[in-house]
Amino acid sequence: MNATIKGFLQISTLIYVAIIFGAIAFGETGYLAVKKAEEYKNKIIFQEEKLNEAINLILIQQKELAKIKEDLNLTKKDTAQKTKDLEKALMTETKNINEKVKKVETNSLVVESTRKIQEESSQKKITSLEEKLSKVKSYEITTIISQWRPLIANVECQFKYSDTGRLYQTSSGSGIAIKFENTPSSILTNKHVITDNNGYGAESCSVKLLDSNEKITSFDTRKSAKDYDVGYIYVNNPGDYFKNITSVFPSLCSQRPSLGDEIVVLGYPNIGSTSGLTATEGIISGFDGNYFVTSAKVEQGNSGGAVILLKNNCLLGIPTFVTLGKIESLARILDIWTAGKNKNG
Repeated sequence: MNATIKGFLQISTLIYVAIIFGAIAFGETGYLAVKKAEEYKNKIIFQEEKLNEAINLILIQQKELAKIKEDLNLTKKDTAQKTKDLEKALMTETKNINEKVKKVETNSLVVESTRKIQEESSQKKITSLEEKLSKVKSYEITTIISQWRPLIANVECQFKYSDTGRLYQTSSGSGIAIKFENTPSSILTNKHVITDNNGYGAESCSVKLLDSNEKITSFDTRKSAKDYDVGYIYVNNPGDYFKNITSVFPSLCSQRPSLGDEIVVLGYPNIGSTSGLTATEGIISGFDGNYFVTSAKVEQGNSGGAVILLKNNCLLGIPTFVTLGKIESLARILDIWTAGKNKNG
């Protein structure tokens, strides 16, 4: 900048000298030439002052520009540092967020696992409660008895000598009206009801159903082919009432009972009674081959009747009387399926 000013002053001085010599050359007096030179000199000085002011202003602007540039550099450095700090803080926060997310995910897994454990525990409790509730009586005994009542038969059998026809013995008991598949209608009872002390079969048996006025007489009695206390009184020409009740009932139990299952025994303990149907309750106390041991009271008259498994309302079998004073006095129930398969030809 100083070189520019010097150059300008040199040019101005040359012009000033030229003016003086020019004025002399045109014949002007030295006074006038000097006067013009002075005027020009003053103009040059004025211009020089203006130029100096402009230069000073430019210098001031240059300083301000340098200051601004310096401030910009500082701001840039500060911004770069702040950006670096922000990136660092962002990385730290991202790491913290990731750790929190992992922690939340872990907690969620723990919560889900805990929830599943609680659900399984709750389900086990519900299942246990359902099992307990299933063991609670969900049946009405009086209703069940009223359903099976029409099927229970009062049985009387007569034993006569074959040569003279003289009556020498009678027996009484209970039975149940039933119709097995591919066999005639029959009254299922005990073998000891239809046979005498020597094992001979009855000459005839009469059957009375509680809700029917019809008295059925049969001369076709058969005993078990094996040593089971089961007998059959065939009803070859059953009436409509007999057909109707055996077409609906009985429902035969399809599963083996469990120890402790409740049963009811239906029969006629009062010999010769036509209205003395009784019901005795008990449980399955044990198992003896094809027999179920029961705590239910079975008297001599109601043996041969029906044993109903209460929880399924089905015919479990027929009861067999056991005389007190033997090794034990618990009665036996012959499985209904065994009773249905073991007939003499």
